[in-house]
Amino acid sequence: MWRMTVYSSKTNNVIIICVIVFLFNIAGHSQDISIKQETEVTGNKVMLHDVLEGVNPDFVNGIPLLPAPKPGYARVVPNTLIFSKLKQIGVDTDSLNIDEKGQTVIKRATTVISKDIFTDSLRHYIQQQMPWEVSQTRIEIYPPSEDLTFPEGDVEITWKPNNSYRYLGPGVFRGMIRVDGRIQKTIICRVMIETEGLVVIAVRDIPRGKIITEKDISVRQVSFSRSQGSPIWDLYSVVGMSSKKYIRSGSSIRMEDIESPVIVKRNQIVPVEYARGNISISAKVKVLADARIGERVHCMYLNSEQKFEATVQPDGTVKVE
Repeated sequence: MWRMTVYSSKTNNVIIICVIVFLFNIAGHSQDISIKQETEVTGNKVMLHDVLEGVNPDFVNGIPLLPAPKPGYARVVPNTLIFSKLKQIGVDTDSLNIDEKGQTVIKRATTVISKDIFTDSLRHYIQQQMPWEVSQTRIEIYPPSEDLTFPEGDVEITWKPNNSYRYLGPGVFRGMIRVDGRIQKTIICRVMIETEGLVVIAVRDIPRGKIITEKDISVRQVSFSRSQGSPIWDLYSVVGMSSKKYIRSGSSIRMEDIESPVIVKRNQIVPVEYARGNISISAKVKVLADARIGERVHCMYLNSEQKFEATVQPDGTVKVE
């Protein structure tokens, strides 16, 4: 207990000495202290050293004066407030050659993001994400109507389109603005994207259910944004497919318009292959329903009424897996 008392006494002596030295330094510089007529701060608080000149910042460092103004705004502070704070730390304000009735203007350091910056940022994002050729695509961006002001720091803008947007025609993008990792604002930008490319079209009327051949189709340069559905630009992905509807000559062919053709029909006798390990068995079976490539269909052995499921193969056979 005695040791603790001695230690506490020494600590108090050290604190008293530090305070005396601190006040001595402040008093020694009182004649040189002046208040800035205008200053700019970067943080959320105005510190005492922000508004003073002629004083070692170490002596007044960490002493808050008042909250900082919002980014882009200014605040007029009377010198009486600064004098009051100086008196609190032991400065003889009577010896200062400063008008106590004066004032100082405090501004907040800011980062201004212009409409051009928003436009360039979103354009770069769209060009990186869209599946179209940049040289064949026109991107119109409608940024915020005015420049935006944020606290000073490292600015990051992240973009995200609405979920259903295909990077064609009118769309909306949401921009999240962060400064030093903290979210400051969310903005909305409208866009219009037009692009052109080769799509598959019908060169003659194609009836429903017809197997499409190379003579039925061709390619043509069109504006994708004017196309409905999902246009196809690979000619050979259409050949051999079956039309799900009547397709008029000159119309573009969409994914919704075609399907795999029926390979096997109901009651058709087809080869079946059954393989397990090194054992392979082949036989003839009856298909009990129409089916397309890759579909599973019910089959029946010819010499019995035993039924099973098999997968339709491209060559018209079925396979038990």
